[in-house]
This record gives sequence, structure tokens and C-alpha cells, in this order.
Amino acid sequence: MMKEKTDVMIALAAAIGANCIPCFDNLYEKAKGLGVSNEEILRIAETATKVKTGASIFIKNAINDTMGIKPETDQPCCAGTQKDCC
Repeated sequence: MMKEKTDVMIALAAAIGANCIPCFDNLYEKAKGLGVSNEEILRIAETATKVKTGASIFIKNAINDTMGIKPETDQPCCAGTQKDCC
């Protein structure tokens, strides 16, 4: 069973990934109350944003591929590269 702090940290990442500002604001207050540091919150935001950006690039490339267009952007991570992402 997850500890409450871990649960809130995961929810923060999901709120960031979903672009839900009211969710983030509410969870931020809970996180601070549970002792989550600003550094931890910034790291959560960085990771969630990388995942969100990667997903956006993948869908753009999938649409281009379906239409027979060469992808214009490379994925920032995954797909066998060594770049840091998610």
C-alpha cells in the first residue's frame, strides 16, 4: 500500500500531465502539508512535462506516418535512444 506522500506525488505528476491547474493547486497544498519539498515538486514537474512532450511528439509522428509524411521531429526519449526522458 502506498504511503499518502507517494500517492500525492503521483497525483501531482498526473495533474501536470493533464494540464489541470486546479488539480495541481489542490495537490500542491496537500504535498506541502506532507513535507514534499519544492525541489521534489520541481523534479515531478520536469518528469511529467518530459513524458507529456514525448507523447505529443509521438502522436504528431503517428499522424504524419499515417498520411505518408516523414516525421518532422525526433522523439526526445525512448525508441532506443540514450536521452533522458521518462
